[in-house]
Amino acid sequence: MASVAAVTLTIGLAGAADTSRPHEEEVPPSASENQPGDPAAVKTIPEQANQEREYMAALKKCDSLKGGDKQKCVEAAQRKFSRM
Repeated sequence: MASVAAVTLTIGLAGAADTSRPHEEEVPPSASENQPGDPAAVKTIPEQANQEREYMAALKKCDSLKGGDKQKCVEAAQRKFSRM
């Protein structure tokens, strides 16, 4: 029992005295993450649901089109709703 306590104490002290590892620097958030004070980046559940309905309606309008026109319509809807 005493040897377990001694090993635990030794490991704890060695870890506390280890200065060879540099301190982790704070990494700035990436541009895609929500930023404080950026209300456009934060959406509530009802807003997300409404945006999803609008996106699906825009895609449904593309269903009646053919070929390149349909592809352009889908791409425009994806751009508008940031779904690329």
